[in-house]
Amino acid sequence: PGVTFAATRNRQRSRTSIMIQKPELVDRILESLREELTVLKDGAREAYEEATHEDNQPEDRFDTHSLEASYRAAGQAKLAVETESAIMRCQNMDLNEFGPDDPIGVGALVEVKSKNETGFYFLVPIAGGIEVKDGKSTILVITPQSPLGKLLVGRKAGENVQLQTTALPTEFEIVRVH
Repeated sequence: PGVTFAATRNRQRSRTSIMIQKPELVDRILESLREELTVLKDGAREAYEEATHEDNQPEDRFDTHSLEASYRAAGQAKLAVETESAIMRCQNMDLNEFGPDDPIGVGALVEVKSKNETGFYFLVPIAGGIEVKDGKSTILVITPQSPLGKLLVGRKAGENVQLQTTALPTEFEIVRVH
């Protein structure tokens, strides 16, 4: 699955190209998730140490500092487990090939164009919101559950879609699917 996605992006009179392969995108997503996992584990460890340190034991029933730290530790630990699961799912993700007539699905690298700009999206089951830089361009990782993901799944290159936002509706053309 070494499909190369090459596209030209026009934005404010500058031209940039994206030349990245899906396996490299997944590697960068994994790198971001691993960094997040390190921060979560460190935060959980610090909160646990704060909650259990002898100087932080409650002096009376209104002293909840230790209790609050234990809640933080539990929350950080839960997020760490979820991030570890996301890493495993990402490592085992199939990178499907998409032809010009194939509907968009998980694993698709999608180029969309609105009136003012071109956007690049990588549709995967986890890690939505991660941005992958490629030169001056950015590929945004989205999930099928996100508003844009829901709008794109099942569509094909050449179709127009409209995303309802709180400001104004934005119309996009699906330029390419890889």
